Amino acid sequence: MLSVIPPAIVDSFYEKNKENIIPVDASWYMPNVPITAFHEFMKNRFVGAVFLDIDEVKDSTSQFPHMLPSKEEFETIVSKLGIKNDSVLLFYDQQGVFSLCRAVWMFEIFGHDLSKLNILNTYPAYKKSHSDPNLVMKVHGKETLVDNNLFTKETPYPPSNYKATMNEKKVVTYEQLLELVKSDKIGSEYNLIDARSGPRFTGEAPEPRPGLSSGHIKNAINIPFSEVLTPDKAFLSAMTLKSIFKEKKIDDSKPIIVMCGTGVTACLVRCALQLAGYNSENIAVYDGSWTEWAQRAPAELIVKDF
Repeated sequence: MLSVIPPAIVDSFYEKNKENIIPVDASWYMPNVPITAFHEFMKNRFVGAVFLDIDEVKDSTSQFPHMLPSKEEFETIVSKLGIKNDSVLLFYDQQGVFSLCRAVWMFEIFGHDLSKLNILNTYPAYKKSHSDPNLVMKVHGKETLVDNNLFTKETPYPPSNYKATMNEKKVVTYEQLLELVKSDKIGSEYNLIDARSGPRFTGEAPEPRPGLSSGHIKNAINIPFSEVLTPDKAFLSAMTLKSIFKEKKIDDSKPIIVMCGTGVTACLVRCALQLAGYNSENIAVYDGSWTEWAQRAPAELIVKDF
C-alpha cells in the first residue's frame, strides 16, 4: 500500500530503512515559473537523495508533454540513478505535494513494489521543522537530514541494473478513451475525473497553452487537484479525502480514469484516491490528458458550459 510519511516521523523512518532507502527529489516547475528544479536540488536535498527529472523520464518521440517512456527507457534512466528494484523510495518535492506524484505513478506502473513507495508530506514542512536551533530534537543531539552542501550530480550512487515490468491497466490511451466517450460509457460504466481548475473545466477560462481550447469531456467529474491539498500543499487526511470523493460520487465499483492538463496533477489526484482507500488496480491515468484531447478529439466531444 502507498504510504504518506509525515515530517514528524521522517527521522525514524529513515533510520528503520537506512540499509536501502533512497529519497527521490521529483520536483518540477511549470514552464512559466522562473525556477529550475535541478538547481534547487543542487542547493539542498535529503541526505542520499537522487534527482528524477519528469521532463526527462518521458517518451521523447511524442509531441505531447510527459508521455510515458518505454519500459526500456525507464530502466535506463532509473539504473543511471542507482535505484534498485528493492529500494525503499521516499518521494518528495521542493514545493510540497505536486509533481512527485507523477514519479510515484511511473514507478508503480513499471512494477516497483507499492509497499516500497512512500510520499513525504511535505519536504518544506520537514525543512521548516529543522530550521530552529532551539528545537528539542536538536537539543538532544539529533541532526537534520537536509543536506545544504552544493551537489552537482543527479545521484550519489553507482549505476544499478533496474528491471521493469509494465502494467497497462494503469494507463489509458487517447484511442481507448475516445472509444469509451463515443460509446457513452463515461459516467455509466467508468468514472472520469478531471483535475484541472473549475474555470478551465467549464470553458470559462483559457488553457495556459496558446491555441488550446478549454472545456471538458461529457460526464467527467471536476475535482481540481488543489481540493485534495491543504493550503500548505500537503495531502489532506485520509478521512477528509474519503469525504471529498464520496461527495463527488466517485464509485469504487467502476474503473476510475484520472486526467488533467498534461498528466502531472492527474497523478496527484490518483495518489489522493489511493490514500482514501480506493483500489490502486482500479485507477488509471489518461496520459495525454487535456493537451492531447483538445488537439485530437472531434470538436463535438469538447463540452463547454459557457
